[in-house]
Amino acid sequence: MNAPTDATAVLLTDSNSRITRINPAFTALTGYAAEDVIGQRSATVYLPAENEPAHSCVELETLKEKGIWSGNITLKHASGKIINGLQTTVSIDNEAGEISHFIHIIQPPESMPGEHHQKSQLPNRQLFKEVLSQELKNARRKQTQLGVLLIDVDHFKVINNFLGFEKGDELLQMISERLNKQLRGNDLLASLGSNQFAVLLPELAHPEDASIVTRKLMKTLERAFQIGGQDVVVTLSTGIVIFPGDGDNSESLLQHAEKSMYDVKAAGRNGYQFFEASIHNSALNRLSMESEMRKAIEREEFVLFYQPQIDIESGLVVGMESLIRWIHPEKGMVPPFHFIPIAEETGLIGPIGEWVIYEACRQTKAWQEAGVGGLKVAVNLSGRQFTDKQLLEKIATTLKQTGLAPDYLELEITESTIMNDIESTIKVLEELSEMGMALAIDDFGTGYSSLSYLKRFPINKLKIDKSFIDDVITSDDDATIVAAIIGLSHNLKLNVICEGVEDIDQLHWLKENKCNEIQGYFFSKPLPADEFEAFVRERNGL
Repeated sequence: MNAPTDATAVLLTDSNSRITRINPAFTALTGYAAEDVIGQRSATVYLPAENEPAHSCVELETLKEKGIWSGNITLKHASGKIINGLQTTVSIDNEAGEISHFIHIIQPPESMPGEHHQKSQLPNRQLFKEVLSQELKNARRKQTQLGVLLIDVDHFKVINNFLGFEKGDELLQMISERLNKQLRGNDLLASLGSNQFAVLLPELAHPEDASIVTRKLMKTLERAFQIGGQDVVVTLSTGIVIFPGDGDNSESLLQHAEKSMYDVKAAGRNGYQFFEASIHNSALNRLSMESEMRKAIEREEFVLFYQPQIDIESGLVVGMESLIRWIHPEKGMVPPFHFIPIAEETGLIGPIGEWVIYEACRQTKAWQEAGVGGLKVAVNLSGRQFTDKQLLEKIATTLKQTGLAPDYLELEITESTIMNDIESTIKVLEELSEMGMALAIDDFGTGYSSLSYLKRFPINKLKIDKSFIDDVITSDDDATIVAAIIGLSHNLKLNVICEGVEDIDQLHWLKENKCNEIQGYFFSKPLPADEFEAFVRERNGL
């Protein structure tokens, strides 16, 4: 039996973009049988032909980092006809945590019921459920949490009757655009039909993070929409579910999210509510995580990875950022965003942070003795560490114990941390600077944009946040911001390092705009100590 042409086509490729499987709907859509394409490069069925990856309109490294991508694609029918469609691609990891396959879910335009689906190009309910099913498999394997928001636009029938159906569709399009701008790159917004949306939030650190996202979505709609000469203000009712705990599959999660959404409606609308199990499981998860972290410190389960920092002119490695990882005996690699927030809340960030500084200094000194010298190691200081009255004494003791000279240690402090108490901050920074360490403001531009305070801080370097670098080529606003920060920094005799550099265009732009150093997946992901050493030896010719 042939699959209907409006069914969702699925294409599976390996990490080298070779097709390993297709479903009957893909054959019906493209005219290619399995024997025609299995083993072939994905360029066989995608345009332009010279682009090898199946997801030809997205950078492969971006997909590798974020795990999910959605966008418009062009297919070549076996007859030569051109087919346009919407594609969502999900990466699949093997047991070693490496990407082994990509699942490409393709939705032709004619399968998108409802005018606003076509206008917004959002995935529909069926596509959302399929992507959610794949993300659930990833979450089970990685032992991570994910969230689903089911969103209903309040009183939309009244608005629709007042504006007319055409203007109602236009409003839904404008709502979807605002919502999308508040989401992370790996989040997925879908239209479930009528006036309902769904949001997939993969790799949640805590269930509460879903409520933070929900509040951002509600806030972005507070500003009135201009429709047909009318000011229209809309509100949202949102049900929130968390995996694991609130359901084992996409259907049950959506049902529970819908129940919570209707509970919000019954309570007066314009709000959000978790499915009851989420809150209970959140408390249990936090207690369990805190207990396991205490054991992890005793059992020495934490390790440091290092991401190279590259001088933009010479192309040589001049430093590295140290990044903590937790190798759990049963769960494997636990991502930092799962445990760092709990460590900060419970105070465990103190002993963990002290260990990070010690291990980073010890390893840097060991590399110097092994002939890999001249590199500064950057260590992130948490807010709790920065306010520790014994901070200077502890760092001095660490430097003495490891034998590392202070000018090879760089401390990164977030913008929000240094702005909490300006006078106290200046005093601590001056004392750290007098000890001989370099000081950097991390994630600059995401907090208070404290340009006027920079001249008062004894800072050596600004680190521009990845969120600005992501769109520095495509967004005039981001390009202007980054160029202004670099220019101001140089006027204040500060170095600038940009993180999250992922492609050659970003590299060339930053070089033209006189950025000093860069780090990101274009050069290297964070590496274990032995792999980092090999990377430096090869790149620096040691």
